Amino acid sequence: MVASIFRRSEIPWGGPVDGLLQEEITLDEQRLVKIPDSLSDVEAAAAPCAGSTAWQALVTFGGIKPGDVVLVQGTGGVALFGLQVAIMAGAHVIVTSSNDNKLERAKALGAFAGVNYRTTPEWSEAVLALTDGRGVDHILELGGPGSFAQSLKAIRSGGRISAIGYLGSSEGGINPLDVFRKQAVVHGISVGSRLALESLLHAMGRSSQRPVIDSTFEWTNATAAFRRLHAGEHFGKIVLTF
Repeated sequence: MVASIFRRSEIPWGGPVDGLLQEEITLDEQRLVKIPDSLSDVEAAAAPCAGSTAWQALVTFGGIKPGDVVLVQGTGGVALFGLQVAIMAGAHVIVTSSNDNKLERAKALGAFAGVNYRTTPEWSEAVLALTDGRGVDHILELGGPGSFAQSLKAIRSGGRISAIGYLGSSEGGINPLDVFRKQAVVHGISVGSRLALESLLHAMGRSSQRPVIDSTFEWTNATAAFRRLHAGEHFGKIVLTF
């Protein structure tokens, strides 16, 4: 089995060019990685590119180690893979979400705590309480302007914030002095590399962790899959099967 990924210098599939919703395609071998036999086709299809991005942030650049405390924002693709990567590394995970049911499901995957940012708008205070005032070592910042200020309050001194995507708007109200005061490392992560994808798949193949699958649809019923995605009620990846 193989999974496909694009090189940083190449135009991504499904962006300005056609995607991979087709029965056959010709690819350069550098766009493919081998999948461990222990992963199914559906699980392998769920890995790019959210999984490789989470690995890039926490392992490649983050140097995550056992005992670290990681905060992931939400329960989307990158967040759930970040939760699983952190657990495989022996770290502890706090999850934020506006949905209590999804927080419970994240705990079932191994998170030790969850914070509802809708009922607790100043969620950084809850995170500091969970860490005895120290703050977390890593944050997967997936929210944007509305959450970044809270992330700076929740990070420990010298901790790392990986900014992945930027939802909400292009405007930000971040005071650079807040970064300075925390001596925080802020790293923009666009997408994971091919090596990150290979490393993630190898690690998952040797562990009990598997990509979280919300649902599968026949590829000819892609419209229903997109409706499921648009509704925002999914937990895990939506996969098209052939």
